[in-house]
Amino acid sequence: MKKLNANSLFDIQVFVLLYELLNATAVSKALGVPSSKVSRSLKSIRHSMNAPLFIRKQQGFERSSLADDIYPKMKKIVQLAKKCESFDIHLEGPRKRELIIACPPTLSLNLLRHLQKRAAEENDDFIFHIKSCHSNVGELLKQQRLDIAVTYSAYNTEQLSSRLIVKSNAYVMVASGQHSVLALNEPLQLDNIFYYPYISFAGNEQEDITDPLECYALDCHRSLNVVAKVCLLADLMIQLESSNAIALLCYRDAIEFLCQRGDISAKQLDDSTCKLINQRSGQYHHYITQSRKNADIPAWLIHEIQNYIKGNMVLPAGDINEKTE
Repeated sequence: MKKLNANSLFDIQVFVLLYELLNATAVSKALGVPSSKVSRSLKSIRHSMNAPLFIRKQQGFERSSLADDIYPKMKKIVQLAKKCESFDIHLEGPRKRELIIACPPTLSLNLLRHLQKRAAEENDDFIFHIKSCHSNVGELLKQQRLDIAVTYSAYNTEQLSSRLIVKSNAYVMVASGQHSVLALNEPLQLDNIFYYPYISFAGNEQEDITDPLECYALDCHRSLNVVAKVCLLADLMIQLESSNAIALLCYRDAIEFLCQRGDISAKQLDDSTCKLINQRSGQYHHYITQSRKNADIPAWLIHEIQNYIKGNMVLPAGDINEKTE
């Protein structure tokens, strides 16, 4: 048995067919080879086994007990070889490249759809893997475990580069659909917002991100009743629906998600109120960050991410606020 690896696939085919047909001439016709080649293969495999596999009879062959034992395994080898023959590697085409993009969950709700649509227009075949941003995003980019990241902070080092995409400059208040603040006819003032419990929603798991309203409260020495801090939209929805708390968002897809899937309503802050919040240092900054070594990322991908992030931001009430596709 130790010498079986010296036998070719043809030898194994001869054994299987002879076991089934018990006629060397029939095996020769089935394989389309001379009878002498069939005889040599039989001798080779018998030598490998160091035992008789078939016993010659006047009208053909008789199977030995060893042949009965090894036939099932030999048959599987032949069947597997036939399956391999059916594979056509030329039909499979080139292997798709996977691009790993880290982005805050609140910003990436429809990013995948936009990238897939643009890739189809560019005739580029990619698998896009959208991941959440974590505090170690810089290290992951250096290790090339990420291709691109949308970050709240700039990473400009010898290995990484960041470009500012957009800052937040307008906000929408979200609250339970029956919240009393929604019944106010006049524009929302900061006093209205500070009156209610507040849920700080960063939309990201990074610890160094501060809510703009929290920054404003600290700078102006105002009391803000923060009752919860969440980074997942599902958690925010549950908190809003079950309390009289409010939250401020600046991402249009996230606001639409909450209003469509939960008992949530939204009301945009007027420009003067937004300017008061942004007059300090609390604005969200959004950067596109990548490794300086990773130069094979197509330019259209960078542009598409930038355009999507810009289009997802809430614009001041006086601006045209149409979604980009």
